[in-house]
Amino acid sequence: MSSVSDVLGLVVEVRPIQTHFRIPYNSLLMDSYPFPPRTTAIGMLAGAMGLPEEGFRELLKKIRYGVIVDEAGTRIEETAVIYKNPGTPVYPITKVLYHRPHYRMFFAGDDELIERAYEGILDPVFVPYLGDSESLFYPAKKDYARLVDVKEGEESTLRSIIPEEAYSGGARFFILKRGNLTPRDYRMPINFTYRGKGRRAVFRKVVAFAGGYVELANPLKVLFFDGEPVFTF
Repeated sequence: MSSVSDVLGLVVEVRPIQTHFRIPYNSLLMDSYPFPPRTTAIGMLAGAMGLPEEGFRELLKKIRYGVIVDEAGTRIEETAVIYKNPGTPVYPITKVLYHRPHYRMFFAGDDELIERAYEGILDPVFVPYLGDSESLFYPAKKDYARLVDVKEGEESTLRSIIPEEAYSGGARFFILKRGNLTPRDYRMPINFTYRGKGRRAVFRKVVAFAGGYVELANPLKVLFFDGEPVFTF
């Protein structure tokens, strides 16, 4: 492993009552990622720091992000019918939530920026959310936010979400606890392209899992946050 000069790490550990991270490419069901996507997590930091949209866009360029799902939580489906008027067809809408998940989010960037993000998380300008406005931020423990040293290296045994191509290149999943989430691929939004007042998500195929770890056939370049190997996007 080698140290990364002028780069600092921030680890934020949360255990919210519920989360909903809308999967935007699914229109028939308000499905949810079982983890905070990159754009959501960095957006949470931007809000805590009191940054406007332009500041959020800058964070997307400057911060690397990874996440470990220690517990996915219980998957819950909530169904509602929205009534508009007598002449409008009524369709039930089902929303997926995760109850009491446990996430460790990892952020890396230059010292000054990460220190500002750390201060924002401890004393947020705007209320931090984990997904939609009903999914409030709940610390997992007293020292839920920590500044840590970051080092670069390679690792084949990982608990963080990883690129899909790394998993499909050969991997085994090992279970550590009950209530695990077996590896599954998702298209995670990692950035946005902007045109006028509109924006469009840029996706990356990833594999997420919980309650265990994967052993890859080929090691990945990762960041070590106080010794914890994490793939960052």
